[in-house]
Amino acid sequence: MLKSHANIPEPMNPAKKLSPVHTLEGHESLINSCSFSKDGNLVVSSSADGTVRLWHANSGQQLASFEGHDGMMVQNCAFIPSAKQCLRHLKKIEESDCEEETEEEEEEDQPLVISASDEDIKLWGAHDGKEKGSMEIECDGMLQGFALSPDGRKIISNMDDQCIILSTIGETKAVSLRGHEGAAKSFCFSSDGEQILTSSTDGSVKLWDSDSGDEILDFKGHSESVLKAVFSPDNARILSCSADMTLRLWERFTGKQMAVLDGHGSEIHLCSFSPNGRWIASASKDKDIKIWNAETHEEIATLRGHKSFVWSIQFSPNSMLLLSTACDGSMLLWALPHGELLGSLQGHTEGVKSCSFSPGGKALVSSSHDNTLMLWNMTGCAYEGYIDEMGSFIDSRTKRQFPSAVCSIIADYAWPTAIGDLDIEDEYCPQQQPKTECNHPVYRRRVKSCKF
Repeated sequence: MLKSHANIPEPMNPAKKLSPVHTLEGHESLINSCSFSKDGNLVVSSSADGTVRLWHANSGQQLASFEGHDGMMVQNCAFIPSAKQCLRHLKKIEESDCEEETEEEEEEDQPLVISASDEDIKLWGAHDGKEKGSMEIECDGMLQGFALSPDGRKIISNMDDQCIILSTIGETKAVSLRGHEGAAKSFCFSSDGEQILTSSTDGSVKLWDSDSGDEILDFKGHSESVLKAVFSPDNARILSCSADMTLRLWERFTGKQMAVLDGHGSEIHLCSFSPNGRWIASASKDKDIKIWNAETHEEIATLRGHKSFVWSIQFSPNSMLLLSTACDGSMLLWALPHGELLGSLQGHTEGVKSCSFSPGGKALVSSSHDNTLMLWNMTGCAYEGYIDEMGSFIDSRTKRQFPSAVCSIIADYAWPTAIGDLDIEDEYCPQQQPKTECNHPVYRRRVKSCKF
């Protein structure tokens, strides 16, 4: 079932309340994860009701329900980054296992969805709804999550019994990453896909070879559980956060500790680099969120506004916004880097566990324990100080010699109320039914004139 919200929000003033464009209903239990497809046209969600559902991002209509996990809670779901290559690989494996010759079929080209329960990981075709592959998880305990390699071929999955498994899609053989003396708390691939990063309750961060599963480096320095570790966007550094109330920066290839970021008054359970690599965001158990300069390691701002435990922090693709969500259903939007509160996204009645910006950053999807997903329009967010921030990115010579380029940057990224002299035309209107041709669920603002 779909609820439409006819009143599309106007450009926001700081701390304004924002309502969703669509509320997506259909799941019968809490929703664990959600994400956009690479082109922003589709949304996928997974739930404790045992289903994975596919939605049209522009209209909010449900397109499919995948129900092959036998009613088991589906913890995670995502779109495969390189679906065509993955389908080709699966087809080769299928042909090698089949002794009889088969007629040559036209190569498939459709988005692939991957989902995981406590017992298995499955692949689904987004267009035909068919199951394309399945892998059993040969570990006891509950699945804590999975991570995909950049090419979508490899998967890391983690169970609560300290079992970290590296699998390759379409292959039965898997590698167990052994070395931590405690339970793994986080895991991810480097953006080049060559290495895997894990953190553990044993206080260590480890680097692994993604082909062999061999341990490469052990980063030691934290005195308590390391609750999360991530790569920097350029893969040169590693960031970790811990129950010892510190963040630490490490050199990826040497394991040398570069800095200790100290300032939180409670255990830090979330940390992340902004996509441009300039900022670091962290969240602690005391509900504080901090913004740090990733180069100087100085604290820039402390963001206070949540009244309950912060479940997630998410940078916008252009690194100018931070969205934080909490277990009471609150969602707050902050301007970076100084952390001004832009607004509150209101609609969910229970905890918001997962959220995802569209690839262009102009739309957002959130999933909640209230059994709903919500689609939000992010282009109505206004922050008058943005133009001042642009000054640190664009020098005077560039402004003089390339005014059209500067105009393009402002037109693409600046918020409407920050540009008084621009004549902007709104073109967005939410669709009630899916169109044959998919469009991004965003305001499209065309700049008709600009003066320097």
